[in-house]
Amino acid sequence: MLNNKNKALLFLFFFWILINVLTFFPPSIFSVSGLQAIQEVQYSSNSNMTPDTFADAHWKDVSLPDSWYDRHQNTQQTWYQANIQIKEFSDDVWAIYLPSVTHNAAVYINGFWVGQGGSFDEPLSRNHNEPLLFSFSSKLLQNGNNRINIRVKTTFHEQGFLDEFYFAPREQLYDAYRWKYFVRVEVIEWLSVAMYSMAIILFFFWLIRPKDSVYAIFSLELFFWATHNLNLIVNNIPVSTRLWEAMTITTFGWSIVTMIIFNHRYIGKINTKVEKVMLLFAMLSCSLFFFPDVESILITGYRFWDSFLMIFGIYAIYYLIMAYRQDAHRDTYLMLLAGIPILTFGFHDILVINHLQNRQDGLIIQYSMIPVGFVFGWFLIRRFVESLNHSEHLTASLSDQVLKKQQELQIQYDKSVVLEKQQVLADERARMMRDIHDGIGGQLVVILSILQEHNSHIINGVRDKIQHSLTDLRIVIDSLDPLLNDLPTLLGVMRMRLTEQLSAADINLEWAVVEVPEVMNMSPQHGLHIMRIVQEAITNSIKHAETKEMKVVTGFLQAQQKIFVDIIDFGKGISDDSSNITYHGRGIKNMHYRAQQLGATLQINSSKEGTHIRLLMTSIT
Repeated sequence: MLNNKNKALLFLFFFWILINVLTFFPPSIFSVSGLQAIQEVQYSSNSNMTPDTFADAHWKDVSLPDSWYDRHQNTQQTWYQANIQIKEFSDDVWAIYLPSVTHNAAVYINGFWVGQGGSFDEPLSRNHNEPLLFSFSSKLLQNGNNRINIRVKTTFHEQGFLDEFYFAPREQLYDAYRWKYFVRVEVIEWLSVAMYSMAIILFFFWLIRPKDSVYAIFSLELFFWATHNLNLIVNNIPVSTRLWEAMTITTFGWSIVTMIIFNHRYIGKINTKVEKVMLLFAMLSCSLFFFPDVESILITGYRFWDSFLMIFGIYAIYYLIMAYRQDAHRDTYLMLLAGIPILTFGFHDILVINHLQNRQDGLIIQYSMIPVGFVFGWFLIRRFVESLNHSEHLTASLSDQVLKKQQELQIQYDKSVVLEKQQVLADERARMMRDIHDGIGGQLVVILSILQEHNSHIINGVRDKIQHSLTDLRIVIDSLDPLLNDLPTLLGVMRMRLTEQLSAADINLEWAVVEVPEVMNMSPQHGLHIMRIVQEAITNSIKHAETKEMKVVTGFLQAQQKIFVDIIDFGKGISDDSSNITYHGRGIKNMHYRAQQLGATLQINSSKEGTHIRLLMTSIT
């Protein structure tokens, strides 16, 4: 069974068949219903300006449509004559409708001029794509035979052409004329304006995003094609016919070349050799501007240059098919759907220009730009919108990063401010520590050493008091140290300070202090509160518990997110009345006060088996 890719290519083949059938066997969409076209006329090739001098004219019969190339007519002007029998006619406005003529025509009824398509002087007015309708009063008509003379002039004799025409009241011809004028002229005018506008917009897109060359390339393609379309909608050209024909041929060639280069860039598979060859031929086509006459330009352009454009078009379709077979991308397939009408319509127009195809309905390549404009324009606008969305995303991401960096910088700044303040405090603490250590501390040490030389009950008591005071002073100094900001270290320093006191009391201390999370709002002041609570608990046990063993334990209660410090002795307890233990002594009251300052909870459980004091503090989660 066929896969989706092969099915798509098979559909593309049938689409190509359908486009060819409609192109080379088109349905009649411009016929005038209810009227018989005038086909049998006479012609005379002469340079007369008016039909007044037709006495000696040599008339020959011919059937319309009449192509001068087929009759090998080597002249730029031909007169046509038709005799119409009218028995009865109304007073309505009448008209002659010329669906197709190359390049200009003037119409006479019974020798009276009724209108013309523009100037017959150089540069000649060009109506090869525009239908002509000439209205006149019924008073110019007469019962019986009425003679119609049509003067046709062309810029190059091989281009001369007159299609079958209609002669009837104006109201019977006007709708058919307006329909063909709309399709052949107004649609192309709107399309050309849209192409110029889109070319300008895409050019500014490219100025905004110079790296996206596809915008500039497609802008050039639209500009060249729209300029080529001027040959179909401008009747009175602003330059000589020679320059106008060179411009028409050259711009169409450049539009095909830029389209293929766009395909390369958009799909991303660039064939530089092909591009160089195409650009070389495109630049050579500019030499048409220097050809001496119109005949040289048309023969070289239509028979030589268009042959290469046909080869380029076949290459473009082949390139897109190969790209789609390698990577079945939707955009590539849409480009194929838009490219097939260009190739088919272009081949049709080459045949028409070289007199190998019916010329009645004229050129059609311009209509292939409608799907191309929609498809490629949608590609580029979508690409631009995606680029804008990507840029906005990057901008938003950059803004978030900038905001994040600003927040980080603010945090770093706040930290630096805090560190600066801490440094100031640390310096002040260090100064105080030195002053206390060198001042009061030094004096106490001197006094203690003097008292060591004496031994009496009173002096021993004083010496103990001084020793305790010196320990307290050292604990205060330790609490001011900013490095002692975690609980295990703080307790470890305190253990060192109390070791001598515990040894003197012959108490064995079991130390079960482990690493715990950081205490919330830890500061030197809070550290001093913790040390004082532990010191008071140990001191009370030494003085009153009559114990020989103590235990200090730390830990973390996961469920409550609390850190605990337990001081346990195995002595006689604080009091027999356990309901009043929180109120016995100033020391315990101070412990509760310090716990309150910490934002902590102090629990005291005492019995005859000993006392268990627990300090519960909140951790940083």
